Amino acid sequence: MRYIVTLKPLEPFFFGGDRTFGALGDENSNYLVHSRPFPQQTALLGMIRKEILIQKGLLTKKRRGEWIDDYNKSKAKNLVGDTKFAFNKEQNFGVLKNISPVFLIKNGERFIKKVDIDSYPYQDGILKDYNPKEDIYNNFISLDGNRTLKFDNIFKSVEQIGIKKGGGDNAFFKKTSYLLKDDFEFAFYLESDFELKSSYVILGAETSMFKMEITPSSKELNYQDKNGYLTLLSDAYIDISIKENCTFAITSEISFRYLENEFNGQHRKFKKSKNIFLYEKGSVFIEPSQELINNLNNKNLQKIGLNIYTKGEKQ
Repeated sequence: MRYIVTLKPLEPFFFGGDRTFGALGDENSNYLVHSRPFPQQTALLGMIRKEILIQKGLLTKKRRGEWIDDYNKSKAKNLVGDTKFAFNKEQNFGVLKNISPVFLIKNGERFIKKVDIDSYPYQDGILKDYNPKEDIYNNFISLDGNRTLKFDNIFKSVEQIGIKKGGGDNAFFKKTSYLLKDDFEFAFYLESDFELKSSYVILGAETSMFKMEITPSSKELNYQDKNGYLTLLSDAYIDISIKENCTFAITSEISFRYLENEFNGQHRKFKKSKNIFLYEKGSVFIEPSQELINNLNNKNLQKIGLNIYTKGEKQ
């Protein structure tokens, strides 16, 4: 069954990256942290897997925490798999078949992030009439209408300044979270053999609450670029040189880490993966090589909504 999942934030949310507060005294800790606008696809994967276990009654939740009882582990494994996301191997997530890249929706109108290359046509290696002072990257286009919005039309920043208890000279911090304006919500498509129900879920580094609505849907992210440019609909891992594999590109990079399983005898613990850089959703590539397209076609990443792109045909 295919669904559209919408997530309405009920409070300011914080989607973390590598720049987090960390422990006091940690050399990697920061006093100034800024939420990312979108949740990572791996976070959505974990949220849906957990919610399936909750709705199936397989996740025990008590004051001491939450876990799967031994007599339910086989059922849970068959339902959602039993491993954390792995970057470079094919995985089975049970009833969860795939999820799409996260996008924005308002009253049924869908918006994706895409570089505003249409306002500055590409010609002979340059963008015509482009002003470097203009932000062309934080641009959102409608899939269901003929309009474009900027970042500030959708996201509202919420700043918090405070002091960490017992932190001494390193105790001051400033955190920027976000809210969505004017009835905007996050959304993604989900294909699953489990009949998921609407609920309330927690997502993000600050365990923010979201209202999750589940509705059957057969739609796709059906954007096609009228110039035939390759557009990333999701963040993407590309491990070859883009300079050697396209004529021109407008891109941005974000850091990406995920939790890995680590076994010590019969005991399992989780550790953070090494830092990886992804090309950000909305990036545009002109005249990509077949090698670049082949490099994007990673089945395991595409299963969870990474490395999703569209090319279109030149009109």
